[in-house]
Amino acid sequence: MDGRKPVPLLPMMANHQKQNMREHLAAVQDIVAALATDDFAGVEKAAGRIGFSEQMGMMCTHMGAGAPGFTEQALAFHHAADRITDAAKAQDKARVLAELNATLKHCTGCHETWKQQLVDEPTWTKLTASAPPTPH
Repeated sequence: MDGRKPVPLLPMMANHQKQNMREHLAAVQDIVAALATDDFAGVEKAAGRIGFSEQMGMMCTHMGAGAPGFTEQALAFHHAADRITDAAKAQDKARVLAELNATLKHCTGCHETWKQQLVDEPTWTKLTASAPPTPH
């Protein structure tokens, strides 16, 4: 039995979230490829695609508006990715790997905890009517 908690989403939002997850995975692949050749600028650029930004924060908050705890877990992932960027700037390969590992633990933890639940517009409105403000 699947014991993950639901993240209620409108169908369009669910599709958008899946697209973002594929983009995150492509960024991780680019980090690994760049690291294999000691291309720290490439690591930094790829990690920047999954790092925190105000836009990413707003999107995570919107996606998690109906699932208490989801937004915080999603933002922790993006902040962890920022530490990959910091390690790449220092050209510290071992630290890049350690921070990539920590970031991937956020990925697996999130996927172990949450699953998408498609809802209609009235249900979405009801579930998100008292959503908390955007955390940072």
